[in-house]
Amino acid sequence: MLKTPLVSFVVTSYNYGKFLEQTLESIKNQTYKHFEIIVVDDCSEDNSAEIVERFIQNNQNMRITLIKHGKNLGQLASMIDGLKIAQGVFVSFVDSDDLLLPEYAAAHVKVHLETSAAFTSCSMLEIDENNELHTAYSISSPQDKDDIKSLAELSNTENVEYKKVKGKRFGGWYWSPNSTAMHRKSSLEIILNYKNADKWKVCPDKFIFNLMHLIGGSINISSPLVAYRRHKNNAGGTDYVTGDKKYNNDETTKRNISNNIKIRPETLKFLLDSRNNFINKFGKRGFVKFIIKVLLF
Repeated sequence: MLKTPLVSFVVTSYNYGKFLEQTLESIKNQTYKHFEIIVVDDCSEDNSAEIVERFIQNNQNMRITLIKHGKNLGQLASMIDGLKIAQGVFVSFVDSDDLLLPEYAAAHVKVHLETSAAFTSCSMLEIDENNELHTAYSISSPQDKDDIKSLAELSNTENVEYKKVKGKRFGGWYWSPNSTAMHRKSSLEIILNYKNADKWKVCPDKFIFNLMHLIGGSINISSPLVAYRRHKNNAGGTDYVTGDKKYNNDETTKRNISNNIKIRPETLKFLLDSRNNFINKFGKRGFVKFIIKVLLF
């Protein structure tokens, strides 16, 4: 008898207690029911850990695990700690201020089972602090607007549309942000050997997505399956939609420049420092191919 694959939702939590319970409820309400939840609280100074503990107490029929850091280590370290205990065939890292629409897992799993890619990323809609919808066609999603499905089509996962990401240079950005992605754990586990998580305390999706795409390619799903929340503490940009152009505040621009500068040397260092792990998993030819792509493409 064939079994449906388990999905691990790793929720990285830091001082977003205001939104955290809604995030957990959005996972609980997935139409795809074969999943586990792992919450990694990165030494929050608010009541985030208590909210998770209460949620676990109220949902004892669900597979939920809470990991609490004794000090703040940053988001990538939280992701890696969650991944260490994840049991799923597929893994999604969820920011604790975002909401997943009910068909999120069903659509991602369907695309994964129809294809072979290291990860899938969907388009998204944008909401504010009060869950008010600002747009269903986020300019932070790279998908062509003409390809993005409408909200009315979200309940139908029978005909999910998607495109393979092709011909892109290493270190660029061709996907929607962190919560929109579902990774194959068999590809993702390579980051367990990464020792410099402090380099990506904020916005680690830049590093992870490029590495996963390098290893096994990626696919963009046309449906907006995540509600991406913009608010004053949002690391990826605080401004609401102002039109058809994407603007960043100065702090976000500074962070993006820093990430663009370090993505190639940091990935190359990881490849060389972990060459035995990469060679054992992907072979010498695969390892050399990764080096060449990072250096030249």
